[in-house]
Amino acid sequence: MFIQNMFRILAPLLMASALSSVSDCSNGRALFTITSMSFSPDPTVPGENSTLLLSMNVPAQVTNGTATYSTTYNFIPFPPTTDPLCYVTVDCPIQVGTLSTRSSYPIPADLKGSMQIRITWNDMDGNLLMCVAVSTKLGVKRSNALTVFTGKTKIFLTD
Repeated sequence: MFIQNMFRILAPLLMASALSSVSDCSNGRALFTITSMSFSPDPTVPGENSTLLLSMNVPAQVTNGTATYSTTYNFIPFPPTTDPLCYVTVDCPIQVGTLSTRSSYPIPADLKGSMQIRITWNDMDGNLLMCVAVSTKLGVKRSNALTVFTGKTKIFLTD
């Protein structure tokens, strides 16, 4: 009974701590292989920047292309924007080897709800270089501390 009660108390707290996700959306069709990706902070904090870190293997040099950003806010899709891949998104030519990128995005303090962002890179021939999807909850207040004491079963959650 003790374990069941602990799970009932802690499960919502643990689930709330994973409010952002980042995934490869290329379905194995991309030229680049993503080796690591993260989006932080998790959960997203209104009024602060969120950062997307990507690391990928590049098997062939890329001299130019496009970066397309698609955003859906509270299930409402916005028109995608497309930028030149080179010198706006990354330095070119992109050399064979490992490419690591870091992008920061300001999250306005008044946004609430959910946001999905899809980032696709294509070369000049239209070949998919990479695709990343980010899904996050906005307006979630981050707790300052979570302390669990098992001896006498005291659980503290402070804001």
